[in-house]
Amino acid sequence: MSVRVLHVIDHLGYGGAPFVVKNLVERMPAGFVESLVCALRPNPRSLPIDATVITLQSRKYSLAAVRSIARICRERRIDIVHAHLQKAFISSLLARPRFTSRLILHEHGPIFRDRTGCIYRWFLRRFGSRADAIIANSQAAAAAMRRTLGNAAIPITVVPNFIDLERFVPDRYDRNTVRASLGLTEDPFVVGFVGRLDRPKGVDLLVEAAARLPRQERPWCVYLVGDGPQRALLESRIRELGLEGTVILGGLHENPAAVLRAFDVVVVPSRREAFGISALEAMRMRVPVIVSPVGGLPELIQDGETGIVLPRLDAECIAEAIRRLAADEGLRNRLAAQAFEYAGRFDGGGAVEQVVEIYRRLTSGT
Repeated sequence: MSVRVLHVIDHLGYGGAPFVVKNLVERMPAGFVESLVCALRPNPRSLPIDATVITLQSRKYSLAAVRSIARICRERRIDIVHAHLQKAFISSLLARPRFTSRLILHEHGPIFRDRTGCIYRWFLRRFGSRADAIIANSQAAAAAMRRTLGNAAIPITVVPNFIDLERFVPDRYDRNTVRASLGLTEDPFVVGFVGRLDRPKGVDLLVEAAARLPRQERPWCVYLVGDGPQRALLESRIRELGLEGTVILGGLHENPAAVLRAFDVVVVPSRREAFGISALEAMRMRVPVIVSPVGGLPELIQDGETGIVLPRLDAECIAEAIRRLAADEGLRNRLAAQAFEYAGRFDGGGAVEQVVEIYRRLTSGT
C-alpha cells in the first residue's frame, strides 16, 4: 500500500522551493509514494507538476487554509503532510491538532528572514514541536532551525536541493544563437543574474557593481533574469547611473538553462540564501559563478575551485570579482569545468532516497 503525501506550499510560482517540490514529486517511487500538492494561493504563472494539484484561494495566514489542510487530510486519507515555506509551515502547524497525518517541515530559507522572520521564528519556537521531522536544504539552514527550536527533540535531516541534469546540458544550446534570441551581440562580456528581483537576492548590489565596471576597457552587459517587487526601483537606479543598454531587465524565462548559455559569468549576490539553486544551475551549464558569503552558498561553492566566494558582500567586491574573471579566461575555464563536474553530484538520487527514508520512518512508527 502506498504512502499518501500532501505537499503544502505557499504557491507554485517559478522559484526555488516550487522547483524542489516538482523535482521531489516527480522522482518519488510510484509504487511507494502517492503525491498530492496543495498550493495555498494561485499564481499567474504556476509551475506545471505531474501530480494532482489542489489550489486554494487563501489570503496570507488565513484560517480557511488551516481548515482546508485538515479537510484534505481527512478526505484524501493523507499519511504525511510535507510543508514548504513560511505560510505553509504556519498553516500546517496550526492545522496539526485537526489531522492525524505526520508532519514534515522542509526549510528552504525563510528562517534567515529579517522583519517577518522574527514572527516566523517566534511561531516555530511556540508551535514547532508539533512537527514530526524537519528537512533543511543546507547545514546553515539546519543550524538556524536548531537555534530557533531550542531544546525541541525533533530530528533534522540535511537534504540538499537538486536539479534535473537532463535539462541542464550546455552542449544542447549554441551560445551565439541564445545571445541573438536575447537581443545580445557576440561582443560584450555578459554578467548574468537569475532570480527574484527583491532585496534579499541582492540584485541592487549587482546594479551598483555594474556602475564600477570600466566601460572604456571593454563592452559589458549585465543581464537580469526574473521579476519582483524591486523592478521599478531597479529601473530608476539604472537610469540614474546611466546604465541603460548596459544593464538589461530581461524578465522571466521559463528555460533558465538556455538563458545561462549566453552568460560569461553568473553572480549570486544574495543577502540571505539557504542553498543557492541558481548557482548550481549555472555551474552545471559551465558558467563560472560569483556568490556572496552567506547561508548555504559557501557550502555549495569551493572558493577558487568551483567558483568565487566574495570576502564580503558589497558592490565594489562584486565588481572586483567580475573584473578578475573577465581578465582571466584560463581561470574562468578552470572554474567552469570543475563546477560542471561537481554539480553533477546533485542529480537528486541521494536526496530522493533520504526523503523516502524519512517517509518510511514516519509511517512505520520507528
